[in-house]
Amino acid sequence: VPAILPFRGPDNGRDEIGPSQAIWALAAVTILALALRLIQINSDLWLDEITTVMDYSRLPLLQVFGGYLNFNNHLLNTLLIKLSAGIFGESEWAIRLPVVLFGTAAMPVVYWISRQLGLSRFTSLGVALLLAVSYQHIFFSQNARGYIGHVLFSVLASGLLLKALQTDRLRYWVMYAAAMLLNFASLIISAYVLAAHVLVAAVALALAYRAGKPLAPAFRRLAAVFTVVGFLAFHLYALILPSVYVRATVAYSDGAQQSGSGSGYFSIFSPDFAGELLRSLTVGIGLGEGPLAAIVILAALLVMAVGYVAMLRHQWALTLALTAPGLANAAFIVISGLTFSPRIFLTLLPLAIIAAVQGVHSLSTIVAGLMSGRMQRALPVAATALAVFLVAAVSLSSLRWYYSVPKQPYRATLEYLETQRQSEDIVIVVDLAEQGYRYYADRMGVRENEGYFVVQTVEELDSLVSAQTSHDRYLVTTLTRFLRSRKPELERRITRDWSILQTFPGSIGNGQITVWVESP
Repeated sequence: VPAILPFRGPDNGRDEIGPSQAIWALAAVTILALALRLIQINSDLWLDEITTVMDYSRLPLLQVFGGYLNFNNHLLNTLLIKLSAGIFGESEWAIRLPVVLFGTAAMPVVYWISRQLGLSRFTSLGVALLLAVSYQHIFFSQNARGYIGHVLFSVLASGLLLKALQTDRLRYWVMYAAAMLLNFASLIISAYVLAAHVLVAAVALALAYRAGKPLAPAFRRLAAVFTVVGFLAFHLYALILPSVYVRATVAYSDGAQQSGSGSGYFSIFSPDFAGELLRSLTVGIGLGEGPLAAIVILAALLVMAVGYVAMLRHQWALTLALTAPGLANAAFIVISGLTFSPRIFLTLLPLAIIAAVQGVHSLSTIVAGLMSGRMQRALPVAATALAVFLVAAVSLSSLRWYYSVPKQPYRATLEYLETQRQSEDIVIVVDLAEQGYRYYADRMGVRENEGYFVVQTVEELDSLVSAQTSHDRYLVTTLTRFLRSRKPELERRITRDWSILQTFPGSIGNGQITVWVESP
């Protein structure tokens, strides 16, 4: 079968380092990435991680594939947690070990992808380094859910598709199908990645037709591969697809009526989403959410645009394969009128870093063209190295706060309350604080309906308070934006009748845990 995409490799003639040096440097970057993802890996799990463990990973294997109580059953992640916890025990580090390894594996993959997009070895190493120290990537590499696996396999599958279209070698088609199956097992929204790849293949076939190449063999090969991937992916989720559809429609359409920072879900064109996006982007660069942060982000977007154009010119197919899944996802959200959580666009992070580094190199090359002699060659290298170094330094400095607090501080909260309360005092755990508090309370030997009580409504709160009149009472809340959106009457009752005693910070947005006492 003739290849339908021409091969266009990187320009090794402008490289400042050789192949062996690049391999050693990439190994060092990968080791750094692993080290950064192991720091504080044993800190407290947060709600969604705990839900995965309690609702799914403890189930028999068949029930893992057939259960969909909520959105936290990311199949591959659940199975790997089950395996890791079975070998090492159900500790925080064992639960997070699979995502740590996936996050670390992204370094050589993104280097390989950068090389296919025409970046030199030097600039590709810069991309890998920025991903290694990225606050957002480290955060999700320590978040025991399917998102970081989805990022890894989306990028890997896109690169393998390009190689398959260029060479039509069987091993690339097999590896592509395997990567896409693992991608679907990571997150069901990998359907957008498959749709993007079908689009890339269709455009490639159209261009090959215009060039006079025979299309029938290539079309049959593509149809077979995409059919196999789709068939296997469908059967992977066949048991739970009805539940997925119902829960997704209800959850995100309900969110559409209460979208914004209060609900945790966002409309794509809303000011609340713009604010949340700004917060998510600036948390890793320590600029806050003021005008300076907006200016820096705007400048970065302009640099990325320059780099993106250069990537399109060098390898349009791979650039489109990396971009189109996010665009397809956004288009579906707009057309359907549903709301969303920004983390579903995490696959755009490697693309953004590649575009930024390429943009710096392209702009500095343009400036260097106005010079002569050694500066003409040295300026792009120096400018790229300086930009990568500065961004990496800022990102590393922002990690100090991230490492200093857990995602949600359940253990610190429990330890504080167990030292504060007398034997007859009670702790009231409200709404979404229930699952995490129960998980860590069981570990500490604190029993439900003895050491603490759970309430979900105003009526339950009033009933418990009226039944316990002679002792002190403490109340625990977390994720109060969700509480305000889901149960506004309960949130108003708490803020009216209770006062904040202590707040324990967490790195999850709105993930701090607050301890209240009754107002005098």
